[in-house]
Amino acid sequence: MTVKDNSVKETSCYSYEVLMVVQILAENRESAEEKLDKEGGYVSKRQVLLKDVSPLYNGSIVEKENI
Repeated sequence: MTVKDNSVKETSCYSYEVLMVVQILAENRESAEEKLDKEGGYVSKRQVLLKDVSPLYNGSIVEKENI
């Protein structure tokens, strides 16, 4: 197969499952949760697992070559 427009780049959507342990310095649980939502925290551990890859339509026209 050939692509008519060579300037179009292929793009894929990568889906990950991420498990993180985040530490936050705060006076109490409520302020810790508020800080987490607004600013995030210090990531002390992270596990990443690739779940799926899906190529995205890029608008290019694909033609079949004659065999």
